[in-house]
Amino acid sequence: MACPAIITGDEFLARTLSHIDCQAQLIGSYGYQALGQPGSTASIVVTSLLTLFIAFFGIRMMFGPGPRPRDAVFDVIKIGIVLTLAFSWPTFRTVVYDATLKGPAEIASVIQSSSGNGQAQGFASRLLQADNAMVSLTTVGSGRNAAALIEGEGSGSSFQAAAIEDDTGFGSARILYLASIIGTLGLLRIGAGLLLALAPVAAGLWFFTQSRGIFAGWLKGLVFTFAGSIGTTIVLAVELAVLEPWLADALTVRAAGYATPAAPTELFAMTLAFAIVQFAMLWLLAKVVFYRGWLTLPDIPEDWRPWSKARSPNVHQPRQSEVHILRAEQISGSVENTVRRERLLANERIVRTSDPIDPGSRDFEGSRGSAPRLGSSYRRSSLRTSRASRMRDRLS
Repeated sequence: MACPAIITGDEFLARTLSHIDCQAQLIGSYGYQALGQPGSTASIVVTSLLTLFIAFFGIRMMFGPGPRPRDAVFDVIKIGIVLTLAFSWPTFRTVVYDATLKGPAEIASVIQSSSGNGQAQGFASRLLQADNAMVSLTTVGSGRNAAALIEGEGSGSSFQAAAIEDDTGFGSARILYLASIIGTLGLLRIGAGLLLALAPVAAGLWFFTQSRGIFAGWLKGLVFTFAGSIGTTIVLAVELAVLEPWLADALTVRAAGYATPAAPTELFAMTLAFAIVQFAMLWLLAKVVFYRGWLTLPDIPEDWRPWSKARSPNVHQPRQSEVHILRAEQISGSVENTVRRERLLANERIVRTSDPIDPGSRDFEGSRGSAPRLGSSYRRSSLRTSRASRMRDRLS
């Protein structure tokens, strides 16, 4: 498959973009099939990694704690996904290849249609017509030197202080316009084709934890090219929405015979600004795609929380230190009560009798109180102490 040749002239930008897109498709499709075919180096590497993964799985089941059912099912699914990504070109083309290279254009066209920047004309054709309009405006100029030679006298540039030179302004603006389009789209399309071609090798790195980060980086790279293509297309659509009416108006004014001294400066400023916006958009999307973890915010101090004070303005809420102090006092009081209760039980044996029905029976109960109760003949009535403790009490 031969890509279209790039020629100079009116079709330069369209042919360049078509050639870049063709090269990306060739690198992605033929590179993948070359690496994934049986007997290739990439297929041997993936097969070796698969063999090691299965061997380690069997050794873990034989000599170590067996994997949980969920882990076993996940490992089987992982093997199926890796084999599909590495050796099944029809499935890979439908799921990954077409989504990466053709999905951004479809999504961007939907966004442009809903935002009012889309047209029935193709996007590449619009970019080409804007470039040809810049060439036409450069040819006719801004009209500042229309009366340069009248009756042999040179009038000079009457708009010298109002704008930059025509050649510098128009030429630099077209360079920025072409370079920003070709550079950003070339980076994203060729990068996507290269990552797609390396899919058989990158898929095998998912088996082990040590190499799983490379697979995650490969996957994030694909996501970046996908999101970057959409972002670049949207920025170019907005740029065309600004440039197309401006170029049409400038050419209409020049065709009527009027001068446009500010046109070089305005065109240069717009193309430079949108070139910066394109690269800033790529940087922003890269920060989003390659960000690790969740975004965490610092805790707000208690003094900066007005809603907590407004919720209960008259109720005193103890601080954390006060809560700890109150809990410590409760624990110490509980221990002190327990010790006091044990001392009372050990030193005093109080027999409490109460008969609210017959108060006259107290004498009878008192006469029976002198006799020992059943099971209490050998009950200890004093606290058990050792010799060492008695000596310690005497010294103290």
